[in-house]
Amino acid sequence: MKYDISEEKIIISQREFVSIARRSVSATASFDEDEPSLSEISAKRLSAIVGEVKEVGISHEFSALGYGFKLILRADGVRGDEIILAGNAASYKADPSREELAELRGEAFLFGFWLAEKEKYPSVKIRLVFISENGLYKEMSERVEISVLKKFFDKCLDSVKKFARPEVERVSERLPSLKGMKFPYENIREGQSEFIRTAYRTLARGGVLYASAPTGTGKTVSALYPALRALGDERVEKVFYLTPKTTTAEAARECLTLMAERGANIRAVILTAKDRCCIGNHACRDARKNCRFAPCKNIGEAALALYNMGLTVVTSREFMRVGEQYGVCPHELSLTYAELSDVVICDFNYLFDPQVYIRRFFTEGGRYAILVDEAHNLCERAREMYSAEITADEIAAPAADEVLGVLSPTKKMADTARAVFEDIFYPFVKEELRENREGEMVGAVNLSEIPARLYTLLDEILTVTDDELRDNLRARDEERDARVKSLRNYYYKIKKFAEAAARFDDAYKLFVFFEDGQIRVRIFCLDTGPAIKKCLGKGHGAVLFSATLSPLGYYRSVLGGERSDEMLEVNSPFAPEQLSVAIMDKISTRYSEREDTLLAVCRAIAATVSAKRGNYMIFSPSFAYSEALSELFRAKYPNIRVLSQKRDMTRSEKEEFLAEFRKDDRSYLIGFCVMGGIYSEGIDLAGDSLIGAVIVGIGMPALSYEREAIAEYYQEKYDEGKQYAYIYPGMNRVFQAAGRVIRREDDRGVIVLIDDRFDDPLYRKSLPKLWEGVQFIGDAKELKEELEEFWRAEENN
Repeated sequence: MKYDISEEKIIISQREFVSIARRSVSATASFDEDEPSLSEISAKRLSAIVGEVKEVGISHEFSALGYGFKLILRADGVRGDEIILAGNAASYKADPSREELAELRGEAFLFGFWLAEKEKYPSVKIRLVFISENGLYKEMSERVEISVLKKFFDKCLDSVKKFARPEVERVSERLPSLKGMKFPYENIREGQSEFIRTAYRTLARGGVLYASAPTGTGKTVSALYPALRALGDERVEKVFYLTPKTTTAEAARECLTLMAERGANIRAVILTAKDRCCIGNHACRDARKNCRFAPCKNIGEAALALYNMGLTVVTSREFMRVGEQYGVCPHELSLTYAELSDVVICDFNYLFDPQVYIRRFFTEGGRYAILVDEAHNLCERAREMYSAEITADEIAAPAADEVLGVLSPTKKMADTARAVFEDIFYPFVKEELRENREGEMVGAVNLSEIPARLYTLLDEILTVTDDELRDNLRARDEERDARVKSLRNYYYKIKKFAEAAARFDDAYKLFVFFEDGQIRVRIFCLDTGPAIKKCLGKGHGAVLFSATLSPLGYYRSVLGGERSDEMLEVNSPFAPEQLSVAIMDKISTRYSEREDTLLAVCRAIAATVSAKRGNYMIFSPSFAYSEALSELFRAKYPNIRVLSQKRDMTRSEKEEFLAEFRKDDRSYLIGFCVMGGIYSEGIDLAGDSLIGAVIVGIGMPALSYEREAIAEYYQEKYDEGKQYAYIYPGMNRVFQAAGRVIRREDDRGVIVLIDDRFDDPLYRKSLPKLWEGVQFIGDAKELKEELEEFWRAEENN
């Protein structure tokens, strides 16, 4: 829906017209009492698409309650009084869900009403064609009287009119406030101006920008400000701020709140994972339970009630409170409210994950500004999103499922499916089997193609399971509901793997493992670039940024960029004199030598902290190493207070750990942490809360079959296999850990890197510009002297 202020008309597509109306009535119920159920509609599998048809598109203009409307209508074909519409069906066999059927049927009713009125038809024939991803079809037809069509149109219009006011206000009040919005701070920091100009140009014209904006540049406001200006200039229609962490989402919230205080009229929402805002005891996870919030009746009214509160940023707290009041699911409410919002703050997966992306926005896309914060995390996150694996036990799971009766077709099929699965893959891995230290047979092999028999097997499993699932859904009782839950879990596990198999191309590898006495098959995404590029293409312009997006060329290639896409490296606002970086390149921390050099590392830490009393963090390559190192340090220096990061810390334990660093007791505090863990990024310990970090090792990911495949792929593609698989990802962990030290303009601190590989040219050229004065140091004594000199200089200033 869009309000054209020059024409004073609300322009809306038939799909949105129907969607708004459905959410105002119920997210799952039908529009009308006489809507036939799926079982009552004659359906058949199509062997081919219907004969030649031509798409028809028109606009229908009318007025209602003082608003002018322009309804954009379309049909895939019109033959006399027959209307043909095609839609996608998520079901493997192209059986539409109730929601898919209601949406497409509603669109057909709208077009049918216009056609019947225009041509004076007493009724029209509606023909719906549902197409699944695997090429199967289902066709459904019915004849509908014009009186029914008019009743449907009027009912939809009643709902749409309620949402007209927020859209009119957006265009006539909110956008002008953004168009003339001033920068929310008195001064623009060094580097911010260039970032803001470049980001605005990218978002306004369309394109992708990759920006490395070091800590202190104010990257959050530098991205949001130009995006909102582009929104005010109507270059984009909505801003999506994507982030992997709660802390960065909170930073975006604070920035928007400040902008609102400075006069910007903004409506924003923070989307929260469903399980974190549930008020129904997670009943929707259990097919045997009925969640009273699931029907979402009157969700549109609940969203409008939230809108009328006039909040700048709506969070899960408000959604839970209003959801309880209106009896709707808070998560579904947040998605509906997002349609009324200017800015949507959410996790990466709401755009990039093929399983959970927000379909109402990204199925077709729009003129969106996409801002990706902490973009250095996106490659590995996306790699997991687009990879999938399955084991022989999981293929055969229904065979041992007591919930499924002995007559269950899926249960009968499972053991046979396992035998076929093993027959497909065991020959590939058979020659690679070796006995491990525990006396178990293990082996692995990678393939560049998926055996054709696997596609056939997955097709058969999904067909049988889909049929049984739908049979159980037709007549619900407690026993059938239990079977539905079991079948649904199995179905979606297989379907996710089948979808990954459908995406398989040169950017993937197929791994076959034999372990724990069974076959495990993994479809692994080597190159995330194409998938990310496709997702970014759902918007008009995108800015991907991070304090450690270095080297930029590497990140541009793995995050979907082209050579034509702009890269920007923002200069750090900090002076080199604020930071002392030392590299101890005579100590090896390779896995085979870690025990031998543990004492030398311990002495280097002691030399670092003895140069000045204060708080330090020690980042190690693993929990095992961190535990060994902290134990030795405690034994040698019992008078220094030590904290250690534990495995699987709760949120309260994490906060208690950080709170110790924020205490102003001017004593020694050493925190032993793990590189790449919860304390190596996303935390802000400014001033004296943290004055130094010792980073042990190069952060290199562990050797694995998958990493070696990545190296092979990028060696062939760019002649940089080792860099893409190991060096660049590892150095990013180093940079993130080092970035905890200098957080504000008046901070000073030290960073000590320990590993002889830092002297390798491949690592040296990866070091950031701020570290240009790095000192290579041979022993602990020299290190202490160097750091003492740095701190003396700081005192003299």
